[in-house]
Amino acid sequence: MKYLSLSLIFLALFLFACSNRQENKAPSAQNSQAKEVYTCTMHPQVISDHPGVCPICGMELVKKSTVAPKEDGNNMAGMLSISNAQAVLANVSIVKVKKEILKKQLTAYSYIDFSEENKKMITARFNGRIEKLFVNKTGDYIRKGEKLFEIYSPDLVQAQNEYLIALNNSEQIGNNTVLLKSARKKLELFGVTDSQIKNLEATHEVNLTLTYYSPFSGTVIDKKVEEGIYVNEGSEIYNIADLSTVWNTVDVFEKDLSAVKIGSTVSLKLQAYPGENFEGKVTFIYPVVNSQTRTIKVRTVFANSSGKLKPQMFGQTFFENNIGIGLVVPEDAVLYTGKSTIVWIKTSDGMYEPREVTVGIKFNNEYQILSGLKEGEEVAATGGFLLDSESRLKGTNNTNPADKSNKGQDNSGGMPGMKM
Repeated sequence: MKYLSLSLIFLALFLFACSNRQENKAPSAQNSQAKEVYTCTMHPQVISDHPGVCPICGMELVKKSTVAPKEDGNNMAGMLSISNAQAVLANVSIVKVKKEILKKQLTAYSYIDFSEENKKMITARFNGRIEKLFVNKTGDYIRKGEKLFEIYSPDLVQAQNEYLIALNNSEQIGNNTVLLKSARKKLELFGVTDSQIKNLEATHEVNLTLTYYSPFSGTVIDKKVEEGIYVNEGSEIYNIADLSTVWNTVDVFEKDLSAVKIGSTVSLKLQAYPGENFEGKVTFIYPVVNSQTRTIKVRTVFANSSGKLKPQMFGQTFFENNIGIGLVVPEDAVLYTGKSTIVWIKTSDGMYEPREVTVGIKFNNEYQILSGLKEGEEVAATGGFLLDSESRLKGTNNTNPADKSNKGQDNSGGMPGMKM
């Protein structure tokens, strides 16, 4: 009996040990064969244990995984694994990070205006009456030294008399140059030319009217008087502008101001001359931002020897700023999570991880990458949003690589998983 009891005790201990060994092996066996699940690529919250269609959009469910992830280096925190079929359905496309010549191009609407420095105003230098207008139409082009109008003025008659008296005294007494110079200066201030003064010296006859000659060239943009009108000193007679150079004013949004540099070349296109480009230069950026439109005025200058550029014409101005060479990725590859800016990197077949990056200027449909990526790395050009959603639904919360404190929480705000 004693030996029988000992045998039963050893048998019980053996069975207990085997049972524990089986229980210890069970989780490992379960980990080696995970249960197959199916999900919708458009609605990852839909999860099923058998094939079917999505109850939301009607798309066919795809197999999510058949083997549980191995506990090795590939199951790193922050990484996501998807099959090729899932990548195709999610429209995930891959491009390599590359270096390009960075050219910021900008198009903005503009309008042509007079060059302020080339606008002149001709005013009456004394009281008088306009006897005759030699330039009588707005739009006429006048050259420097050309006749403008003939005017009668008592002030002008008196100035001529004073000059003749000073001239006679100088001839009789001699060395009386101070009075003569003063009288001559008065005539010059009235607009009397050297040839008119010489004629006065030669004839010694006072002219009742004076012909006024243009002091500069330009186009008459406004005529203020008519023949026979009486004008006072300072009255406006003509507004004249030299249109050989015009200003082109552009309204640029403040977010695009980096593309504008003083001295850079710009091109202008006008509806009046389709297919023709005009080249000018940026000369001034206004110091004030329009608080309502959030735009800044930029002044560009264009030569107008042909006369095709006319004030108040509307056009399109094209800016181009060559920044240099830098790394670029497609616009859709960059995701803004609120806390950081990320792109999804393909590390190996079917493996993706988020990478925090610093972006620079946007060039057409690409972003400049200042830090976070290297040339030749592969990024998800499209489908990054779906990768981010899948990562959140899996509970990895990888969209902010710099923040590891929220690991394992689901902040996606999506619908809870639906079982079919």
